[in-house]
Amino acid sequence: MNKLNVLGIMSGTSLDGADFVKIKISKKNLKCEYVGMQSFRFPADLKKKLLACAQNEKTVYSLSAVNHELGKFYADCFNDLKSKLKKVDLIGLHGQTVFHEGKKSTLQIGEPSYLSLVSKKPVVSNFRAGDIAAEGHGAPLAPFFHEVVFGKKNKTVSIHNLGGISNLSLIKNNKLSLAFDTGPANMLIDEEIRRYTNGKRNFDENGLFASRGKVNTELLIRMLNFKYFAEAPPKSCGREQFGKDFYATFQNELTLLPLNDRLATLTELTVQSIAKSYQRFCKPYPSEIIFCGGGAKNNYMMKRLQDELASSKVVTIESLGWPSESVEGAAFALLAACRVWHIPSNLAQSTGANKKVVLGQITDLMPR
Repeated sequence: MNKLNVLGIMSGTSLDGADFVKIKISKKNLKCEYVGMQSFRFPADLKKKLLACAQNEKTVYSLSAVNHELGKFYADCFNDLKSKLKKVDLIGLHGQTVFHEGKKSTLQIGEPSYLSLVSKKPVVSNFRAGDIAAEGHGAPLAPFFHEVVFGKKNKTVSIHNLGGISNLSLIKNNKLSLAFDTGPANMLIDEEIRRYTNGKRNFDENGLFASRGKVNTELLIRMLNFKYFAEAPPKSCGREQFGKDFYATFQNELTLLPLNDRLATLTELTVQSIAKSYQRFCKPYPSEIIFCGGGAKNNYMMKRLQDELASSKVVTIESLGWPSESVEGAAFALLAACRVWHIPSNLAQSTGANKKVVLGQITDLMPR
C-alpha cells in the first residue's frame, strides 16, 4: 500500500500516560498529515509499578508481569478510542522505556500481542534495538520525523521536544544536521511537585509555582556542572542520568528551599541546559526553534526560553497545525510505516549509528 493510516502510541519518561496519534502517510516523499489524537492516563497502581521498573526496583518476575499488564492497558485504550482513530492500517507502539543506556542496551515494555489481537492490525514495536545493533545510541529517533515534516529549504530550524527529557533536532536546508538529548525537561519538576503534594499534583501548571520562586544560583551552577551537559553529541539520557540518583546528589540543598524556589531552580536548570546546548553544539545557530511536548504548554518555561534564545524566533508547534503532545506519537507512526515499506529510518547524525537500518519488529496475530 502506498498510503497508510497509522496510529502511533507514545508513553515517555514523564510516566503521565499514553498518547494515541493518528496520521496519514504517503510512501512518496513520506508526506504526513495529522488526523487526530486521544490521550489516556495511567492508573495510579500501574504508574507506580512502571516507576519502580524504571528505577530497577522490580524482580525479573515482576517486570515480566508489568510488561503484560501494560500491553493489556494499551489494548483497553484502543477499545476506548474514538471511532475515527480506530480505522487504521497499522500501529506503531513505542512502549514504556524502563532502561536505556546508549550504544549498549535498551528495554521498552508493553507486550504488543494484546494490541494486535484487539485491533486486528500489525503492530510495530521495539524500535530502538536495531539502531543499537548498528552501534548507535538507539535515541533519539523522532528526528527522522522532524526532518521529513518540518525541514525548510535554505533555512536552519530546530524542533525541540520538552517531554520528561529535552531533545532537539537541528535541520539545515531540509536535512538533519544534529540531534541529541539536552538533559531534563519536565521530569525533575514533575517529580518534585508530586513528592511535595503526595501525588495530588502531577506538574506545575503553566509554571505558576516556579514563577513565584527565586532561583538558587549556587545550587543551579552545581547542577549545570553535571558531566552529561558537557558531553558532545550524539548522546541520549533518561532516568539513568536524571532520576533518583541525580536528585539524591542535590536533595539536601533542595529540601531546605521553599517549594516555589525548588521549582524555580529546577525549571531554570531545564532552561539553562537547553540554552547552553544551543551555544555549545548547534552550528549554525537556528533561525527558528519550534517547541513541542508537554513543556511547550508551560507559559513560564516558554517565557524563560524566549529570553535565553532571543537570537532565534521561538514558536510552538501548535502554530503549524500539530498539537504540542502529538509529535512523538506521530514520529513512531511514521517509523512503523517505514518498517513495513522497508525504508531505513535511523539517522547517524542523531544516534551515531554506523549504518542505516530498518527499525522495529512486527507483531501480527491475524491470519491472512
